[in-house]
Amino acid sequence: MSNHIIAVPNSVDLASFIGKKGSENSITFYNRSLDGNVITALVPTSVEDKFYAISEILTISETIVLSTENMDRLFGELLVASKLLDKGVILSSENADSEIIKNAGLSNYKVCDRDTLLETILSMGKKSNPGETCRVDIDKAFNVKGIGAVALGVVISGTINVHDELWHSSGKKILVRSLQSQDVDVKTAGPGTRIGIGLKNIEPEAIEKGSIICSLQHTVHKRIKIRIKLADINKEQLEPGKFYGLGSNFSYSMAKMESMDGDNVTFALEKPLSVLEGDECLFIREALPRIFASGKIIKLL
Repeated sequence: MSNHIIAVPNSVDLASFIGKKGSENSITFYNRSLDGNVITALVPTSVEDKFYAISEILTISETIVLSTENMDRLFGELLVASKLLDKGVILSSENADSEIIKNAGLSNYKVCDRDTLLETILSMGKKSNPGETCRVDIDKAFNVKGIGAVALGVVISGTINVHDELWHSSGKKILVRSLQSQDVDVKTAGPGTRIGIGLKNIEPEAIEKGSIICSLQHTVHKRIKIRIKLADINKEQLEPGKFYGLGSNFSYSMAKMESMDGDNVTFALEKPLSVLEGDECLFIREALPRIFASGKIIKLL
């Protein structure tokens, strides 16, 4: 059995075909079980009101699924973001022979129609290793009567087990009381799993969207150093004092550029974020394309 987290940033229709609608905040989740495999599709709930959600779903997903039905401004921006992240991309077949796509410079993409979409998703490679450090990124938390705090998230790496003692970004050491995937109680969950976690020793109010549950002790950070990669079509020079939106997994904050040394840029964050060294991020601005750079966090300050 394998679990796949995919981003579908420009088509609710495609996401609805892939799976059944589940939980919703700035991101809507669609889930499907298929021959023992599970696919979870992430969709921005409102691109107009919460564009930052696109940066979150693109960074946390293994594979990006783009609809080519509307070759609009958003589609062009998504091509830029997909190239920056260099992840596997699946394109729907409507306009996949467009010159826009041919000139986008994508290094790893496939074209398919709906009849083969699900099997194409399952065929895309997975990078995560179950032997790595356990890490779960959280998008929602709430109280359940008789259980207590329950967090919803995605297993990014390693394996989470019932009775594990793990660390939360708040600094609290917590106990995993129960696990649930696709409405079924499980004892363990590996990379790519959309998981519900019953927790002990923490209140729901302390579990923010974007926080991390991890086997390593960690905390939130307000200053980070990032190795940045600018889009080929970007014409704007980065300058100290400028603000940019920074999205990484389920976290987002405005970031003020402090200094630059080659490709290494130091940012001060308006909101402390739960991030770890090695995490990918995307940068957002007002000018087009709104997503104009990616980066890898190289140091937490």
